[in-house]
This record gives sequence, C-alpha cells and structure tokens, in this order.
Amino acid sequence: MTLRERFVSALAFERLDRAVHTEWGFWDDTLSRWRTEGLPDDVVDPSFSYVTAGHDVFQHFGIAKFGYILPGQYYRPPFPYELVDEDDHYRVERTENGVLQRVNKMNPTIPEFIDYPVKNRRDYEAIRDRLAPDAAGRYPDDWTELVEIARTQDHTPMCTHMDGFFASPREMMGLTGFLTTLYDDPGLIREMVNDRAEFYIAVYERALREMQPDFAFVWEDMCFKNGPLLSPAMFREFLLPAYRKLISFLRDMGVVHVVVDSDGDVLELIPLWIEAGVTALLPFEVRAGMDVVEIGELFPDLVILGGIDKHRIAEGRASIDDELDRVLPAMLARGGYLAGLDHWVPPQISCDDFRYYVERLQSYRAP
Repeated sequence: MTLRERFVSALAFERLDRAVHTEWGFWDDTLSRWRTEGLPDDVVDPSFSYVTAGHDVFQHFGIAKFGYILPGQYYRPPFPYELVDEDDHYRVERTENGVLQRVNKMNPTIPEFIDYPVKNRRDYEAIRDRLAPDAAGRYPDDWTELVEIARTQDHTPMCTHMDGFFASPREMMGLTGFLTTLYDDPGLIREMVNDRAEFYIAVYERALREMQPDFAFVWEDMCFKNGPLLSPAMFREFLLPAYRKLISFLRDMGVVHVVVDSDGDVLELIPLWIEAGVTALLPFEVRAGMDVVEIGELFPDLVILGGIDKHRIAEGRASIDDELDRVLPAMLARGGYLAGLDHWVPPQISCDDFRYYVERLQSYRAP
C-alpha cells in the first residue's frame, strides 16, 4: 500500500497494520539546522508544491505530505510589492496581499502586521475586482501537466488549500479589524464570508472535477491557548452557513473528507465543525490542552491528525519514547488517526532526534 493509499484509508477509519505518518510542514530554520547536522543539501522542503526539485524532505523520511491544489487564492492581480523602509535589522514592506508589515531580519517567520487593505465596506468594494473568481491567473499555465502528475504520483495525498471563513476576513482586515467589524458592521462580515464560499465554489469546480483530490483542506487558525477567538454562538451565526454551503458543494463534487486546521484549544468548536460536515481536524497542540487520546474518546467519529508534543520530541530519545507510548497505542487501537507533531517541525529538534522519532513512530503496529 502506498503512502497516499494509507493516508486516505486512515481518513476513512479503515483498519491499518501500522501508523500513518504525516507532518504538516518544516520551518526553514529546521532544515537549515539539519544541514549542519548531516542532512544532504539536495533535500528540500517543497512547501505548498507537490512538484519537487531535488529530493523532497517528506520522501527522504518516508512521511506523507499534503499536496495542495491552487493555494494562495486571494488578489488577482496582486498588490504591487513595496519596500517602505529598511535598516540593518528590520524592513517595512507592503506585500502582494496589500498588508503593511515590519519584518525582523533575524526572525522573518513572524512579522509584525501594521495595516491591512480592508477596514470598512468602502475598502472592500474597492478590492472586489481583485477577488473575482474568473480573474486571470487563478489556474497556472501548466495546469494540464500538474493534473497528470497529481493523478499518477503515489506519495502525496492531494487536497484543496482554502483559507476558512474566519481566516479569510482576518487576512483582509487583520484580527482586530475583523473582530470589531463583527459588531460595527455585521452585515459586511456576512457578505464577505458568503462571498468567500461562492468564490471557492466558482474557482474549485474545475479543479475538483479534473484533479479529483483525496480531501479538502481548510486553514482557519481561529483559536488561541485558552480557547477560540470567536464564540461558538458567533461561529454558528456568521460561519456555519458558509461551511455548510462549501461542504455541500464538495460532497456534490465527490470530496468526502474535509480537514480543518486550527492551532490552540479547539474543544468548544469541534461540535460545530462536525455539524457543518467537517470530518477531521489538526494539529491538536498539546500545550493548549489538546490531548488527542481524550478528544478521540469524546468524538469517536472525528479523524484526528497530529497531537504528538513537539517539545517532548526535542528533549531526546527517552522523552520521544514516552510521548509515542502516550499517544500511539490508544490512537492506533481507536483508528481514524494520522500520526504527527502538533505543529510544524521546529528547529529545536535535532536531525538525529527527528530521525529516531520517525523510526520509532513508523515501527509501531496496530494492536
């Protein structure tokens, strides 16, 4: 059975002889560190691509990787990039998504966001042409070639990459702007969320028909350590209708499995996602109180991805053994589980410890 077949079988709660290993991603600093520790230079992280140059880090370790269809669907044409200011330590720039941000050159992964293109209805109306589903560039010029690769490769399960109905307005307005607009102009938020659902239906119809992905992936990141950034009541009012519309479309197009990503404590929102038709969640951050063994018991029909504490994996082999023994026996007996860390692989984990973690994880057998 190929990695791709195992991945899809786990999504369907089919019984497997061993764990399905998938990781969501690797930070750039992680691979930079590992290259100083013996990782070959030609081992690359293809990020959002499933067409790789050199040797794919996922293939190198025998890990199933998400292959994303049409990621980054926002503005066409994009906003012009602008370098606003720069010194030895920082640069201030306006990105192709219209976001003004301050970037620490020593830690560019998490910039400081200063301003966003949408603050009110007038701003939203001004950018609507850039958000048109039929704008030039929604599909790459080599789409036909990509479809053939996606259909024939056997190591990468294929999925959509959609920013969710919390994530999308936040990316346009910023978190504070989005949350305050829920009160100041709730009609605008309803319109933006519904527009996003209609956008995905229009853009992805061809992709789902021609590429036939294994599942749909929706990125939200709408929870923090202590719970959701939006109350369950507001989720039901503002987001649930769009989720239902999108997932109804996906099912009509033959996509059975819907995976949502949110960091933080997602417990209060799980019942609402399930009600909407979501079948799986990731990454279940342990330090936000997300114990996949407990959650698996609370929601026996939910497919779970992740939930292995990245901090314990960074502590060395004894901690790796303890953490895998905590999670894997129970979750493999339960089924509907795809093993992996509770976020991207951080640079605190050495290459040797990661290799040991991979070998131990992939050696586990279902009871």
